[in-house]
Amino acid sequence: MKKVRFLVAIMLMTSIFFVASCEKDKVDTQKPVITISAPQEEEALYIGAEIHFEVDFTDDTELKSYKVDIHSNFNGHTHKGTNSDSVAWSFQQSWNFDAGQKNAHIHHHEIVIPSEFNGKKISQGDYHFMIYCTDAAGNESWIAIPVEIMESADKEAPIFTNVSAPIANKVFANGAKIEISGTVADNEHLDGLFIAIMPENTTNEQVNPTECLAVMLHEHDAVHEKQSYNFSASITVGQAQDNNNPAKNVTWTQGKYFLIVKSPDESGNVGFSQKYPIVIQ
Repeated sequence: MKKVRFLVAIMLMTSIFFVASCEKDKVDTQKPVITISAPQEEEALYIGAEIHFEVDFTDDTELKSYKVDIHSNFNGHTHKGTNSDSVAWSFQQSWNFDAGQKNAHIHHHEIVIPSEFNGKKISQGDYHFMIYCTDAAGNESWIAIPVEIMESADKEAPIFTNVSAPIANKVFANGAKIEISGTVADNEHLDGLFIAIMPENTTNEQVNPTECLAVMLHEHDAVHEKQSYNFSASITVGQAQDNNNPAKNVTWTQGKYFLIVKSPDESGNVGFSQKYPIVIQ
């Protein structure tokens, strides 16, 4: 009887070891999934303008990084400019995901098409916009969409009217609500709206989600293709996250700041409101 019990115990331990070994040897071979909202296929992207980048990434285990690669598709991918006075633009940059992240909605305007590249004008024409995504196991997926980079004849930036903002240098303590509203209009079509609280002495070129204290409003779909848009935004001093999508954590530091509204149009022109100085107490 003791021998039988001993054999059963050995068999049970062997079974547990075998299952554990199988679990340990299981290899992640599933590639991440990329879903692009913007830019879209055949979309016109304008020289000197920000690129509206909005993409969802998902993985069954863990995301690691994504990369954007933009390069010319002239003459069936020969990568040559259209003439000696211009040159094909190329761009590559990678971003990392937070550790353990399985799903990510990425929305930014960090990629800007420059007016010049290697000392020459950017060649207009067909380009490939490629997005790569790698998971923690090293599996990689990618998507390539055709876009057109061109120069716009429209040089008029959006303008702001009827803006209601805090009086100059108004002090806001913890728990106070900061509000701003107004109207933005363009001679052709708007393409987005961004309202931020910026540290004192920062420039218009720094008005983005990364360099601001907090995002009050970041809108694209509601504004896209409209000639005018009535905006309204508010944020409470001390709230843990701002109003960006996805939201970022906010560390409210005492000091001098200003509110500013930024709006690009579909031709790549960017309009800015005046700066509205405030004090965070």
